[in-house]
Amino acid sequence: MRILVVNWRCIKNPEAGGAEVHLHEIFSRLAFEGHNVTLVAHHFQGAAQNEVIDGINIIRIGNKFIFDKQFKRFYQKKLIDKDFDLVIDDISKIPLNTPQYVKQPLAAIIHHLHGKTLYDELFYPAANYIYRKESRIPRIYGSTPVFAVSPSTKKELIEKGYPVEKIGLLYNAIEQELFSDEFPKKSTNPSLIYIGRLKRYKKIETIIDAMPAIIKEFPEVTLKIGGMGSHADQLESYVASKNLGNNIKMVGKVTEEEKVKLLCESWIFITMAAKEGWGITVIEANAAYTTVIGSDVPGLRDSIKNGETGILSPVDDSKKLAENVINLLCDSKRLNELQLNAKEWANKFSWENSVNDFKRQIAEFYPRLKSKLF
Repeated sequence: MRILVVNWRCIKNPEAGGAEVHLHEIFSRLAFEGHNVTLVAHHFQGAAQNEVIDGINIIRIGNKFIFDKQFKRFYQKKLIDKDFDLVIDDISKIPLNTPQYVKQPLAAIIHHLHGKTLYDELFYPAANYIYRKESRIPRIYGSTPVFAVSPSTKKELIEKGYPVEKIGLLYNAIEQELFSDEFPKKSTNPSLIYIGRLKRYKKIETIIDAMPAIIKEFPEVTLKIGGMGSHADQLESYVASKNLGNNIKMVGKVTEEEKVKLLCESWIFITMAAKEGWGITVIEANAAYTTVIGSDVPGLRDSIKNGETGILSPVDDSKKLAENVINLLCDSKRLNELQLNAKEWANKFSWENSVNDFKRQIAEFYPRLKSKLF
């Protein structure tokens, strides 16, 4: 089958996040199965215009600022008459409004609706522009099959008027091969970790603000913050302003191997984002026998089974977060129980399962494509 995918970013983009991982893991596996997959994404400095990565033919055009307009022109000029069997619109940034001009069979993927969290991350004009475009998704995409990556996102879409019969689920997953079935050697002293994009809406300051109370109870505790993003410098300054440099370390960008090592040795993973589509790093932490304390927000309510694999904590509440961390660190039996449950939960999520779910649901949305999918 010939598949065209469009997303603002490709997997090599310096700003790539969970949405790009989700896209790459699923469609590279489809390419490995023999399907012809082309991805159009925006160009970034130092990147080739054309490149093949893990079987995906990548075309980079335009820039990150007006890619929505540039893609529409590129599609109408170069792609509209191509014999693609299926077009996938991965809505992870600004909606491209593809149902208004794409002629081939079309499906969309939505990771989460940013909503008013946009105003925390962007200047007002940009936030308002994206907020308005996002609010039109049910009207513009309503007749298009769409995959949500979590039940929370599906619920949000239904509440905003998206037809329930047009919504499928396409879960995030992890590379199970990276993680051992054996319980790893944890650090000697209590260790906390966050790995992910360093953005304002991730609310990493909430974790930092919880540290003094935790340190008071456990002076040897450490927090490692891994990842890259536009908020990195501000976080480093914030840690310094709190005089927490002895207990908090910014580790920057990490490789997959380094990430696995860090997750395996840590006692608790913490993520306090204002909103998530799902939280791939939650499941990766779980696969490393590391329980997660996360904010009680859409997406994380799906990836964290509250009281079973981890704990949901109120967003923006550093005092309650500190209390939850301290309680777990004081109760080794409870912590170990959550770690074992977390591993069992993580074992359910593989990219192979997600690929099979994608093919099955596409065949239900477009029965004539079934013979090309299987």
